[in-house]
Amino acid sequence: MQNNDWRKKKAQEMNFFAEYGDVNRYEILEIIGKGSYGLVCSAKDKQTGEKVAIKKIHNIFEHTSDAARILREIKLLRLLRHPDIVEIKHIMLPPSKKDFKDIYVVFELMESDLHQVIKANDDLTREHYQFFLYQMLRALKYIHTANVYHRDLKPKNVLANANCKLKICDFGLARVAFSDAPTTVFWTDYVATRWYRAPELCGSFYSKYTPAIDIWSIGCIFAEVLIGKPLFPGKNVVHQLDLITDLLGTPPLEAISKVRNDKARKYLTCMREKQPASFSQKFPKADPLALQLLRRLLAFDPKDRPSAEEALADPYFNGLAKAEREPSCQPIPKVEFEFERRRVTKEDIKELIFQEVLEYHPQLLKEYCGTQRPNFLHLSAIDQFREQITQLEENGNKSGVAPIQRKHASLPRQAFNYC
Repeated sequence: MQNNDWRKKKAQEMNFFAEYGDVNRYEILEIIGKGSYGLVCSAKDKQTGEKVAIKKIHNIFEHTSDAARILREIKLLRLLRHPDIVEIKHIMLPPSKKDFKDIYVVFELMESDLHQVIKANDDLTREHYQFFLYQMLRALKYIHTANVYHRDLKPKNVLANANCKLKICDFGLARVAFSDAPTTVFWTDYVATRWYRAPELCGSFYSKYTPAIDIWSIGCIFAEVLIGKPLFPGKNVVHQLDLITDLLGTPPLEAISKVRNDKARKYLTCMREKQPASFSQKFPKADPLALQLLRRLLAFDPKDRPSAEEALADPYFNGLAKAEREPSCQPIPKVEFEFERRRVTKEDIKELIFQEVLEYHPQLLKEYCGTQRPNFLHLSAIDQFREQITQLEENGNKSGVAPIQRKHASLPRQAFNYC
């Protein structure tokens, strides 16, 4: 009798927790990407029938800095909801808070990224150029009006679909600006992102940051779309400054004074005078209006770069830009990023990430806030996912592990959906 009661209770619990969308909701299809962080699988959402991408990030609490980056990204993607920003659809429940080591984040599935699109397409049209830049600036307007700076914009962080839809992703290095917060932050000199870094930041580990740094990155990405290869592929800081000044000419002393690294500033001051290169020769496929805007985006002096909103009003977008399709965002509340303003422990970060996971499980969040947390229990589907993914890896993932690359013929050549 007791056995039957126990089974009945368990069945009721399973039905109850199934409503949270975890248990048996997703069917793993294939591995589509791997990296030091973990891996990404495509999957089918059995509730909606749509395909999604599930990103497994393993051992997230091994290093506090990595955990803070993950927390920052999932917070921002919950708060920044926009058609040109990748969407987190769901985050899987961990087996328990105590055993919380890996995180499974469910994203909308995008077929490729702008890096792959540029590499695979040598016949992009002027309509492609315009539409790509429009979407990136529209996303940036929304991000910047939320007082967020992305700080790591590059083609690999712009996802793409075959219908030419772009979405900005990877907010792990992003920062929220508060008027009373320190204006200097740690910026690690990543080699991979040096090519898209604004000149005032070259060689700097501690730098003031403004929206203009993202505008510069967008200019570099747009130039790469136009010529099919990186614009400033510097091998080091000096080489980077050489490439920038080869195109833009020697900057005036006022602009050089804004470069924060002493050695970089001295190098620029002593540099022989260079004249600006011809943009029409450097970018022969672009129309004059595109080059006029590109010059503004790539202004050496950050004060001369337009805001995203100003760039959207440029004549280049006449007939495409519409204010009602370019929303702003309310500034992000300080309380959401209080952890950035104080020293936090690994346990602090673990608690905050767990609460972010529960944002995608409203009923459990309500219960969690109203119970003694050490005794909080829930059901999870992560064990099931772990087993499926392990089997896929052991079987060699017959479909391959490389990110999907589209054939150039799959890109539309005429009509675009500008919504």
